[in-house]
Amino acid sequence: MTRLMIYITSLLVFTVSTAVLTASAELHQHTLTIDATDRENWAYISLTKGETVDIADPASSMAWDLGFKRTAVIVNGGASGPGKTGALVLKDISFEDILEAPEDDYVSDTEQIATFARGDGWYTYTGPPNHWVLPNPKVYVLRIAADTKAQPASPYNYAKVRFIGYYENNETKEGSGYISIEYALQDDGTRAFVESVPTSVDAKGKLTTMWAALKLK
Repeated sequence: MTRLMIYITSLLVFTVSTAVLTASAELHQHTLTIDATDRENWAYISLTKGETVDIADPASSMAWDLGFKRTAVIVNGGASGPGKTGALVLKDISFEDILEAPEDDYVSDTEQIATFARGDGWYTYTGPPNHWVLPNPKVYVLRIAADTKAQPASPYNYAKVRFIGYYENNETKEGSGYISIEYALQDDGTRAFVESVPTSVDAKGKLTTMWAALKLK
């Protein structure tokens, strides 16, 4: 009897703990417009928070993921920051069809070039007469150093990002320097870009039912 009670209690603790861990994971999906009009100062964002953040010392801060200044974009890693963030580009595939982040080949910023400027970069400049900045049809995947205190423990989080505009009004191309991105950030320690399905556990109900069953024995 006692041994059975201990087993059931342990099972409940494990089940509830598993449910809490599963429910805590979240696929953060946002469309975000960043005011990158300042030609002197960077605008920093946190993908987890889905907003611009004020950073006093970007060289030592882990509180930002990407920085923007006009068409320049940096990651918190390599020569740009301490976060060990790296990126790689995926072509000929839609944002929606990327269901899992690649495991390797991520590149951080260097003193010579930012990772978002590699190749033909994230945008195309049309030149005269319009002088438009148009996002290239590609998707970037980011590998971001995770909070080591988070559970479940994982050294990285992963995000997929695409650029969707450079103007305050992208239809009329008015108001340059407003970079719009769409992204999905997975914080459950996996490389999957699919929503975690929380385990539904009615812990209180199960506990009441089990104790009632025990009393009948």
